Amino acid sequence: MKKFTLKTIDVWDTILRRRCHPDFIKMSTAYYFYLKYFDFHKNNDVIALFNSRISCELSIAKFSSQDGFDDEYHIKDVFLKWINLNIPNPNNTQGIVDDLFYWELKQEKSMTYIDPFIKDFLSQESSEQTLFLSDFYTSSSFIIDIIKDCDPNFPIIEGITSADVKLNKRSGRLFDFVKKEHKLQGDEWLHIGDNSWSDVKIPTELGITSRFYCPDSENNLRGERESLWNNELKLINYLVEDLAKNQKYNGRDESILTGIKTTPFIVGFCSKILEEALRNNCKKIFFFTREGEFFIKAFEKFSSEIQRNMTGVKLPEFEILEVSRISTFSASLKNISIDEMMRVWSLYSNQSISALFKTLDIDINVVRIFIEKYKLKDLEVIKYPWLDTRVVELFSDDDFKKIIWGIVSLKKETIIKYFNQKGIFDNSKDNICFVDVGWRGTIHDNIASLFPNTKFIGVYLGLQKFLNRQPDNTLKFSFGPNLNNKQEYPHYLDSVAPIEMITNSPTGSVTGYIRQGDRVIAQRNVDLEENKTWYDFTCKFQESLLSCIIPFTGSVIDYGLTSDKLREYSLHIWGALLDGSNASLTDAFNNLNHNEVFGVGSFLKKNSIPRTIDIYFSIFNKTKRLELIDFIKQNQWKAGLDANKNISWINKKSLTLISRLAHFYKRKFYRR
Repeated sequence: MKKFTLKTIDVWDTILRRRCHPDFIKMSTAYYFYLKYFDFHKNNDVIALFNSRISCELSIAKFSSQDGFDDEYHIKDVFLKWINLNIPNPNNTQGIVDDLFYWELKQEKSMTYIDPFIKDFLSQESSEQTLFLSDFYTSSSFIIDIIKDCDPNFPIIEGITSADVKLNKRSGRLFDFVKKEHKLQGDEWLHIGDNSWSDVKIPTELGITSRFYCPDSENNLRGERESLWNNELKLINYLVEDLAKNQKYNGRDESILTGIKTTPFIVGFCSKILEEALRNNCKKIFFFTREGEFFIKAFEKFSSEIQRNMTGVKLPEFEILEVSRISTFSASLKNISIDEMMRVWSLYSNQSISALFKTLDIDINVVRIFIEKYKLKDLEVIKYPWLDTRVVELFSDDDFKKIIWGIVSLKKETIIKYFNQKGIFDNSKDNICFVDVGWRGTIHDNIASLFPNTKFIGVYLGLQKFLNRQPDNTLKFSFGPNLNNKQEYPHYLDSVAPIEMITNSPTGSVTGYIRQGDRVIAQRNVDLEENKTWYDFTCKFQESLLSCIIPFTGSVIDYGLTSDKLREYSLHIWGALLDGSNASLTDAFNNLNHNEVFGVGSFLKKNSIPRTIDIYFSIFNKTKRLELIDFIKQNQWKAGLDANKNISWINKKSLTLISRLAHFYKRKFYRR
């Protein structure tokens, strides 16, 4: 067997293999640059940062060609230009260059492995000296570091890259450089690589013996991995399948698999929360009870994984804010009037006096004399209360208003102290971020009314069309549909109760606040029947999902997946949760005891269903008609009705038809 004087081997897809498309490494660096240096560059778009890096590479390559070299560039030169392009008057530029360099090296190491067949292939032909030869934008020391990390005993630990000498294999000039440096004749040299042009055609034309190296199994894997670039749906599906495999799901419980598959949806929401907090200068994030108690667990895992990977990155502080619509509404009133009550009645146009006072969190017996004076009945459901003469007279009565305002003023004083304890004050120099499940941000509005000189940024899963005038000091963003911007997936917001159910917590709803010494604490109402669904279904769903947050966040970091990239897949998940195919979800929902004290004045049992005869009598009977309307408003999930085993066929078809008509009316005339 002939022994060559020199044997050179290509690096990427010959010695080293990546577990991803190479541009994902650059995207990850762009994501790192985005998060760690956001306060300096203020660029909200990771894709724009990535593209600006590519522009820097092309620009430097062009100047290299003009200077008589090949179109090559070095990564540190690129980072220097990239930083200067995005950060005005940067401090410690070299420090940032080095930081980005070591991040990219770290990512290359984490996504790279030695080709499993290359050692055997190299051993087939001997040489006096062996070097790697690579067209790559880093120095040879970068490559050596990666090879040693993958395999400390790998035999090749020296080489040359195109970035070292600004010449590449594509042009043939790197081969000429090596030939001159080593004083070689062509037949003394063997080159091995995977590229038919740079590693075979060009060296062969220069008289160098070449060997094409491209094992089918690894080449096929490379094709699969590289097909994920610019295909977020395929990529995320691949990551979710990997999650299920690593979680060792064995099909025992559908709620567990549902939790695993829903992970990108919740991680996407966490990404949206972080991105909006950063771009809106929010140093603190508050998660509203009750769904926020689940979201904060997810966000804590999400942010801790980012901080574990990205040393020195500064993220906003976050904590729970114990609030509810009931606990915040009364205190937020500017006065006692029909106009202020419209903030409730725009949402609940049919309401009893009893339900109104439960919404206000005021004992109706305190004003019983006025209720009787104006001949109002506690449980009488009044259509359009603001037009009812008795209600108008009640809210025009100065004595009534004085009593109510006295109660409201005490609530206002107490809740403001609670918020102050949490670090929420008027005239805050930093904006404050609120997080809740959705759907119109009424709690957000209530708090904004209490602190009119502080800016509050809300981040929600979805936003219905606003029915009340938005306070000037609020901004609201949505990860999912926002019907205030466009009619996108409106049917998702017809059926929000299932989403509330899977993100719920068992700690009860906040009903108000009491003083305890110098402190103010929140009071809660825990409903055991409501919590039964949480323990039967939701807790298993949430536990499996939360166990996947950290590994999936690792993928977010590795692939640079911002909320925009996760959104489309997340909307598919949302649709799958609502399509009725998940039997454990629909069964849990149909046995839910849902809290609707605000507005309705009671808990609503999803298994309490109008009979067919009641539906028929609703045509003639006003009470039955209002009851049916309330049921349809609170039970708009068609798939849940279809899956309910406790309804007769005719009853189910009747309710489904009415539900469809209600959806049509809502979309056509009244987006509620």
